[in-house]
Amino acid sequence: HAHMADLPDSGFVKQQLFGDTWGDAIVNPRCYTDTWFSLVTETIFDYPHTFRTEKIWKPIMMGHPFLVAANRNYYRDLHRAGFRTFDPWISEDFDQIDRPDERLERIIEQVIWICEHDLAADLWSETRNICKYNRQLLIEYNQQQRLQLPKSLKRYLDERS
Repeated sequence: HAHMADLPDSGFVKQQLFGDTWGDAIVNPRCYTDTWFSLVTETIFDYPHTFRTEKIWKPIMMGHPFLVAANRNYYRDLHRAGFRTFDPWISEDFDQIDRPDERLERIIEQVIWICEHDLAADLWSETRNICKYNRQLLIEYNQQQRLQLPKSLKRYLDERS
């Protein structure tokens, strides 16, 4: 893989950093076996609605604890979809903060707190069952979404014709 000093100052560097081992639909397991939790930075951070992308599905698929930097109510909506998160090991109090700058500050504080308190081994063992549950739910959720998509698309098109 490329070293940071060898990369151009601007432009799209994903391919140079990761080659063919990472992408929207490619998961590099090493990114999860070498870390204790994932800090997911979702695409949407300051919109009034949530939007889950491949960024959250990857750690769930890999059975990895996560903390998500996303818009307000992201965790609420993740819970409504049936997924479990890691409170009290990873605080989620930032999820209800309206102002993006304040929410981001609380997320940063949470990451620092986790790192300073050396929760790695405890976090991993205490959250294992949540990770297994989320992984299984993701498999079922994916199947459900694939079945619903044609019906939802037809309904959407029928309403607009």
